[in-house]
Amino acid sequence: MMKNSSLFYSLSLTLFLCGCNDTRNFAPERADLPWHPSPSTGLKIPEGIKGFVSPGEKDTVSEIRSVQKRLAVGDDIKAQPLGLADMIDIAERHNPDTRFAWESARQAAINIGMSRAAFMPQLTLSAMGGYQRMALPLPNYLSKRGYLTSNGAAVFPKLELDYLLLDFGHSRSLVQEAQQKALAANFGFTAVHQALILAVIRAYYAHEAARNILKASHAAADHATVLLRSADARHAHGEATVVDVAIARRNLAQANYDCDKAEDTEHATWHALLAVLGLPATTELTLQPVTEHRLPQIPEQQLQRLINQALQARPDIMADVARIRAEDAALRGARATMKPRISLASNVSAYLGELKTYGGASAAPASAIAQPQGQAFLQLSWPVYQGGMRANTVRLAESRRAQAEATLAKDQISMEREVADALDELKTALAQVHSAQTLRDAAQVAYNSASQAYAHGVGTFTDASAAVAALYQAQAAFAVSTTDAFTKAANLAHATGELVSGSEISGITEKVN
Repeated sequence: MMKNSSLFYSLSLTLFLCGCNDTRNFAPERADLPWHPSPSTGLKIPEGIKGFVSPGEKDTVSEIRSVQKRLAVGDDIKAQPLGLADMIDIAERHNPDTRFAWESARQAAINIGMSRAAFMPQLTLSAMGGYQRMALPLPNYLSKRGYLTSNGAAVFPKLELDYLLLDFGHSRSLVQEAQQKALAANFGFTAVHQALILAVIRAYYAHEAARNILKASHAAADHATVLLRSADARHAHGEATVVDVAIARRNLAQANYDCDKAEDTEHATWHALLAVLGLPATTELTLQPVTEHRLPQIPEQQLQRLINQALQARPDIMADVARIRAEDAALRGARATMKPRISLASNVSAYLGELKTYGGASAAPASAIAQPQGQAFLQLSWPVYQGGMRANTVRLAESRRAQAEATLAKDQISMEREVADALDELKTALAQVHSAQTLRDAAQVAYNSASQAYAHGVGTFTDASAAVAALYQAQAAFAVSTTDAFTKAANLAHATGELVSGSEISGITEKVN
């Protein structure tokens, strides 16, 4: 009974220690939401990163979180029109990139528990049992047969303990390294979410532009049809030539060709949007109609302030800083390997068996044994010479630390260029929208005047035909420039690390009719 109780308590202690070292909570809780540091996990933002704000404190994120309760892949998606925030939520839940990054972050969190195991007592339970027959030669005066035989059966249970007492910070450095790598992995997980949000916005506005161009191409075909009717009517009254009618038919054929081409582009952008959402190409969705556009606002902050904001908000920059801290811990651990390691080693075992000997002068009863055994040692391990391995380990850690610093410097330069380019591109895109709007309005007036003048016999067919083509090009340019402005605003929000939802692309300035 006592033996069974000891075994039960040993297993209970082992399970309790394993439960205390479960570090999965260091990873993001879900794959469909970006990660943000929580004080309860013990993962702290690296020094120098002070501006990180949890999106739970931002009103814009509530838009995404609210739709998560009512959207799921299936008939409910098909039953309701979807906006940009809805599609972002679908992508975060179903695009495999977020799941892949989440599992990577979870693996990094599990590595923390593996490194912490060095501080826990290592218990090993083993047992060996079996049967053995032995033969031993003896002089004839001791045994008529000239040998002894022994038949024995025994069980040897054993419980071993190995407990680290002191290693001069080597194990602690490994834990710190694992923590910083988990932090970098979690920031990388957030970066994947931000990149996915940007991809959804780009795909959404690319599809929106394709839809508007398709509408413009159908309008151009209608205009070409009206112009052909005018040419036929004037030709019937002898006021237009056969050439005018032929050119009008050619223009209509070209307009129909442009419609087919625009429809193919619209289908391609739709399939690209479904791919970004992580949905099959056969999925049927209904998008909310976009009845009006509002241009994004140029940030009031100067370029340097935007760059400083990006330094404090970009998850990839934070991940680089965390990797530097991880390499610092790895360097401390490498240096600690040059110092001794002191540990406690002990074991408790037992000999449970029976031995029967045959061939002696007189028969003897079987010998039974059930005795415990134990030993304890204080072990000192201090490698004296290993062919320069430890010195090279330190050099390698120093090189990796310098490499991590270079990576941060490279990413910082890239980040500054991205912010500057995104700001310039947004300004250019907004200027192009105004120019395209002016061009569209002027082309509409020119088309109305030219088509009516030709229909009433006071204008030329050449002017009317050119006006149809110019109107189509102006409408297409306006559609592309408008959606491009929103895409550039999203690029700027992503470059500064503030892209957390579809409505975060920027403020609103004016309405575009």
